[in-house]
Amino acid sequence: MKKITAVAIAVLVATQANATEVFKNEKVTLDLNARAYAGQFIGTKDNSVAAVAASGSTPAIAAVAGEKSEKTGANNYIRIGAKGETVITGTRKAIAAYEAQFKSQTNEKDVTESADNITTRLAFAGVKDDNFGAVTFGRQIGAVGTLAGWTDVALTDSYGNDGLGVKADQYGTYRAGEMLKYSGVFSNLQVDADYKFSGATKDASVATNASSENAANMAAFGAAVSYNLPVGLSAGLGYNVSQRTASGLNDAKLWIAGIKFDDKSWYAALNYDKGTDFFYSGTKGVDITGTEAAFGYNFANGFGLMSTYNKMKQEISGGEDVSAVDYYTLGAQYKFNKNLRVMAEYRLNNKDNGVNASATKYAATTTNGIDYKNDMQLAVRYDF
Repeated sequence: MKKITAVAIAVLVATQANATEVFKNEKVTLDLNARAYAGQFIGTKDNSVAAVAASGSTPAIAAVAGEKSEKTGANNYIRIGAKGETVITGTRKAIAAYEAQFKSQTNEKDVTESADNITTRLAFAGVKDDNFGAVTFGRQIGAVGTLAGWTDVALTDSYGNDGLGVKADQYGTYRAGEMLKYSGVFSNLQVDADYKFSGATKDASVATNASSENAANMAAFGAAVSYNLPVGLSAGLGYNVSQRTASGLNDAKLWIAGIKFDDKSWYAALNYDKGTDFFYSGTKGVDITGTEAAFGYNFANGFGLMSTYNKMKQEISGGEDVSAVDYYTLGAQYKFNKNLRVMAEYRLNNKDNGVNASATKYAATTTNGIDYKNDMQLAVRYDF
């Protein structure tokens, strides 16, 4: 059996590509990383009657339905992380990783006034063996999330990975706490499996996703396999089920299939998933069909281009289909070096007018619906 890589740390590749090794000897390795990100969304502000009235102004008749971009304003944060491993014996090592994000929008007091501005992205520990794989526990990316990440490659932060529905944290498909996970790579085959334990803390903010049940309190199981060829071509398949306990509600099930090509210059990926009873509206289950695609190229001189497509159709039992997510992004970036880059990304939003649904919840179409407009983001990023 061939040796495997440090697969338990693979979930950090996207955010810790420029991690700095600060200490290493025969037994211990410690890496630190940080990122500073400053972005600005440019779009149409909400001019509906409700929004205008809330501002203290008198709304115009023409603004009854209203129009807006889904993203406007600042998008600034600092991200810090650490990962380490210690040799236990032979090929066996203890491993751990942590990553937090501090987000600030308008003034110096934002971080201290709102706990929402401080988030723990990753926090896990476990054991890995170079021959058999890694077992970790804590807050980490679920098995299905390893495949979903293939199309989560928009250049700027906050765009992308909205079509598949995996960002609903309670399902264990994205970053989720209380998760036990196995990861192993055997030759060209990668295997991931996880079990998310039922949480003890209720979260009313996600109750609409699963009727009156506390969605964040659900236990979940996921598994994914991918086959990766040396030429940069990969194909994968995954399954996830979240166990609802409320009477009369079915479990949330999700299948995902994907393909990816990456030769460090050209990048192309496609993900498709199907979820049954993924959300709930009262006692009616909501099925989802998601599609995401990405295509890009990195030039040798530091310029890079990337386009993405995100679409999610939600279908309620006995009701109409709605496009909760439907957009394209076109982005460009320039890397001054491995640390500093500037980016610009434009989103063409084709979401159905008047739909209050999103990538993480279902909501019915409204009578005087919002006309969703395009938006863009300008950003600069520095990776320490």
